[in-house]
Amino acid sequence: MTRALVLGGGGPVGIAWETGLAVGLSRRGIELAGADRIVGTSAGSVVGAQLAAGFDLAERAERVYVQPPGRAGSAVDRALAAEVDPRVGARMMQLIEALGGLSQPGPPDAEPDPAMAELGRRARQAETGPEETFLALFAELADREWPERFACTAVDTATGRFTVWERSSGVPLDRGVASSCSVPFVYPPITLGDSRYMDGGMRSALNADVAAGCDAVLVVSVMADLPPGLELPMAVRETRSRSAHLQALRAGGAQVELVMPSAELIEISGMGMFLMDAARGPAAYAAGLRQADVEADRVQALWNAGA
Repeated sequence: MTRALVLGGGGPVGIAWETGLAVGLSRRGIELAGADRIVGTSAGSVVGAQLAAGFDLAERAERVYVQPPGRAGSAVDRALAAEVDPRVGARMMQLIEALGGLSQPGPPDAEPDPAMAELGRRARQAETGPEETFLALFAELADREWPERFACTAVDTATGRFTVWERSSGVPLDRGVASSCSVPFVYPPITLGDSRYMDGGMRSALNADVAAGCDAVLVVSVMADLPPGLELPMAVRETRSRSAHLQALRAGGAQVELVMPSAELIEISGMGMFLMDAARGPAAYAAGLRQADVEADRVQALWNAGA
């Protein structure tokens, strides 16, 4: 029996909340780091890599989110924060508009949507900071061996093809994770081989179907559903993708549990509008700790089922 952990994207706030969730569950005796497969997208690739590589998340969180109070996060958190570029708000709106024009994603190996390749072209041409400057902020992952159980997602900006980086891919861990976090128009695409790659969240914030083949799958989403009556094409696409991917996992025989953001996190993130605000990290971390207590029983049942 195999267990998978899927961690979705959500900026510095998502990193903090997912960290709090993992630390809180660990305090209850549930070690997410023990998953047989860990799949991360964007923010989830950061936390997933740390879990798979054996980082002490509780110790790290103490430094980043607790001591001193109000600290704005680690280098990675700051790298993903809004203050990196004062124009980030306008650029995020540009991205939201572009994502609304994409078709629903097919299977991971499906032929790419031409609109995704166009988004990649625009990402390469966008005026962002230097690639190496962005990459340097993932230095804690540099020179580390790629964990056997870890995978993260990206999209080839030249072809629009969805890519899953694994140990067998032969790419450096820091570059693979950085590419998964490279939000178009905000951060530079990352060079790997002959191509440059952008955030895997352009296909889906979760990409949960990458965990196909595992018996028990815990899926953690930072993205909340919009209230009834409020429709945004990007959000509708994401909700449908998540539903389809979870359905595919279950159809394949997996037992699946989905953890959605609590009302507390939704308020902290402003319904997702402030996910890039690293200053909200300490509050999001605390919300993750509290949500772990709420989720512990059903996560434990799933983890036991996959043991």
